Amino acid sequence: MSRKHQHFYRVYVAMPKIAQKGVDDSSLEVTEFKFLNPSSSAITLYQSNILHSPSMYTPTLDPFVAASYLVTNGTFGSEPIIYINMPSIHALHPSSVQTVEQRVAISSLEQLTEYATQVIAKEYVSTALTGSTILHEGKLPSTRIRYNTTSTYRALNGLNGFNVTNVRINVTNTDGSPNMKGYAYIPNPSIMTIEMGNVTMTLSTDKAGVIGTSTIPNMTLKPGNNTLPMTGTLNQTLVLSSTDTKTGVMVMKITGKDCIYNGEHLTYYEKALSQNVLSLSLNVQQIIKDSLTGA
Repeated sequence: MSRKHQHFYRVYVAMPKIAQKGVDDSSLEVTEFKFLNPSSSAITLYQSNILHSPSMYTPTLDPFVAASYLVTNGTFGSEPIIYINMPSIHALHPSSVQTVEQRVAISSLEQLTEYATQVIAKEYVSTALTGSTILHEGKLPSTRIRYNTTSTYRALNGLNGFNVTNVRINVTNTDGSPNMKGYAYIPNPSIMTIEMGNVTMTLSTDKAGVIGTSTIPNMTLKPGNNTLPMTGTLNQTLVLSSTDTKTGVMVMKITGKDCIYNGEHLTYYEKALSQNVLSLSLNVQQIIKDSLTGA
């Protein structure tokens, strides 16, 4: 047997191990996520990835169904959040781009809720894709490989930097209808676009308890800084009783209450927002002054 044939024979025999090692050595960098058109049972997913491959081989992977798991401190969730139909992948050296866009069913509401909670609260979040498919490399025999890769990416970091601007109160409106308007400023340092629907938050103070609610209609958080219109209904008596008489400042707690999209409650976002309580100092004295003068 010639050296050329000997080399080909060795590669042929070792191909399953070589193929699996090449997949294991690769990494998946998530560059963009979009979670759109949410419901209690499904969501539209858009995901853009860069597949990094140190291997000299440029194999093609057949389409396959991948299970997506939440990974917390290196431990996989008890069951997949969703299943994703992965397209065929042609792995180039050193990297190749892949996009996925599809409507996916929610496999585990519990795991999606935990994922949403971590996305809201943490600076980084990790998920894993697992599955099995067939790898092709030129004239070498096709080989079944196991795909298991974990990616870590930026999340919303507790909505750090949240603020409200241009707040105005209708001091003559006391019938319980909306009497406050302004803008919510929400930084989004992540790679995620998240559509949440009409989001209502409970407003409270330590002294008076619940003082009202505020709503951001059609709330969609995009990467970067988001300035979104909001309206609210405040109990003005409780607001004034919660305001420091010396400084004119009120410290308010903001807790997520409802996320409604197409008339349906999104419990996974509602729980995530309810567990991420925000604290905000408002200069009530200045807000009332601006409201009365039309500033």
